[in-house]
Amino acid sequence: MYATGSQEVNHINERYGNKRPDIIDNGFVIVNFKNGVRALLDLCMFAENSEMQEELSAIGDKGKIETSVPSSKSGKTSSYIRIGMRKKFKPTRELIKVDKKILKAGHHHGSTYYQHLAFLKAIKNKTKPEVSLNDGMISVVIGEAAEKSIKEKRVVKIDELLN
Repeated sequence: MYATGSQEVNHINERYGNKRPDIIDNGFVIVNFKNGVRALLDLCMFAENSEMQEELSAIGDKGKIETSVPSSKSGKTSSYIRIGMRKKFKPTRELIKVDKKILKAGHHHGSTYYQHLAFLKAIKNKTKPEVSLNDGMISVVIGEAAEKSIKEKRVVKIDELLN
């Protein structure tokens, strides 16, 4: 994986014990998987005035799927899924109404709260959680590798952090 980024706006005037927080607030992260799949994260934590808080795409040899998550402050009450197949020139687009409770939950639409509810439900019902321990570990390792890549200005192999 390779990442580039920095801290440009957020927390630069804060001090804790005479130290400034080192929170990376913008960057690009590219992950190359062994099977040839690539992932890209475009992060900007100070561009809040977008209509869509998040935009996600999956691109492959058959086409492209796009979706979005509206910003809780944009006033938008719907998202969309757009599917464009490579050999068809007319993509499909479906609007999806977003529950008003979710929009009122604030930034990230209360995702941490909803994740905790799902985890609690799994404990009470003695079922598997939606996200496995391994999924959580790998996501932390990928984040750590991205930060290491930014700080050391180099490609970081995930295996470096797993061994």
